[in-house]
Amino acid sequence: MHPAFVHFPIALVVFSFITDLLGRVFGRASFRWTAFWSLIGALILGAVTAATGYYDFTRDTLGAETSRYADFHMDIGWILLGAVVVLTLWRWLVYARRDISPGYLYLFAALLVMGLTLFQGWYGGEMVYSQGAGVAAAGKGTEPPAVGKQRLDKVTKNGD
Repeated sequence: MHPAFVHFPIALVVFSFITDLLGRVFGRASFRWTAFWSLIGALILGAVTAATGYYDFTRDTLGAETSRYADFHMDIGWILLGAVVVLTLWRWLVYARRDISPGYLYLFAALLVMGLTLFQGWYGGEMVYSQGAGVAAAGKGTEPPAVGKQRLDKVTKNGD
């Protein structure tokens, strides 16, 4: 189920940041409202994505190395979900004062959350397409496992 949901929170976090930035630049309330409701959608679908990811992880049989990558992906996922919760609460406070655009500090935080979201999506894709996580027996991705392993190990500090 996890692969069916992952694209929605990614797109909504990115869209929320872009529309908040446009709302700040152009001073249009419609952009700010769109950003707020997009972030609410990202939070809801992000929670569903995390839950389905956890469910899939507990049901999948992965090799030891692929399991290590999936553990890291899941840890980052929980951190990301917490970051989206904090960002949503912060945005809610801004939204409650409809005449005020989000400040630069909020936009910087949203940019960081967007970056973490994009990293998480990339990392999950690397696990699937290079290691076969969740779609095939571990090590049966669409490229030689060693190629993907090099990219994944760079991020996870060679397995440490």
